[in-house]
Amino acid sequence: MTHHVEDSPFALHNRKEIVFILEDLAKHRVAINLDTAEGVGMVTSVLGVSSEGNHVYMDASSDEQVNEKITNSKYVSFVTQTGVKVRWHATHLRLVELQDGEAFSMLVPAVIERVQRREYFRLGTPQGSNALICRIPTDTGVLEATVVDISVGGVGISIRGMPPEMFSQGALLEGCSITLPVIGAVPTNLRVRGIWASTTTRSGEQMCRIGLEFEGLSRGAANVIQRYIIQLEAERISLG
Repeated sequence: MTHHVEDSPFALHNRKEIVFILEDLAKHRVAINLDTAEGVGMVTSVLGVSSEGNHVYMDASSDEQVNEKITNSKYVSFVTQTGVKVRWHATHLRLVELQDGEAFSMLVPAVIERVQRREYFRLGTPQGSNALICRIPTDTGVLEATVVDISVGGVGISIRGMPPEMFSQGALLEGCSITLPVIGAVPTNLRVRGIWASTTTRSGEQMCRIGLEFEGLSRGAANVIQRYIIQLEAERISLG
């Protein structure tokens, strides 16, 4: 399944920013997975960006057959192996001769995705009277669920009793919203990614935990959620 970098809330379009990130990858010789649509893969790294800033150079393989398959491919994807995840794709690579040997040459991508892994760490949210509320439309009205953790990737919610049938694995829940302090309701669609067996509270009430992934979250909404998470982390640090 092709990952669409352009649709990501972490997509960057500023050319200077993109060149800066590529040059930083070259400076630190970051290992990058290269994969073609045809299933050819190798580990490469950014060698540098051309002086005019139009092309980026990548390590080529020592195997000429692998290089040929990669240059013949009409879709090549790149993703860093560790640390901050940087991802982009190219529609055509060429082999060029540099001072230190052969390298792949491609146009500087118009868009890249940069995702800090910590943004996907779920952070526990306040409970009780300060709890975040996730509102999910159902056939009979709106279900209000307590948010128990949050990341830019999604939320975990807790609901009373067994979940309605609409909460099946992989189901898309449209027209939802999450209410954040001061900011108000942030609209989003949510996809069901995990359902955990219900637990019983001290009062004997059944509670069920559900993991939900943001689907098609706008860049503005993603920024709002990210700011809330940073604020929440800062509060935790100051209290600690």
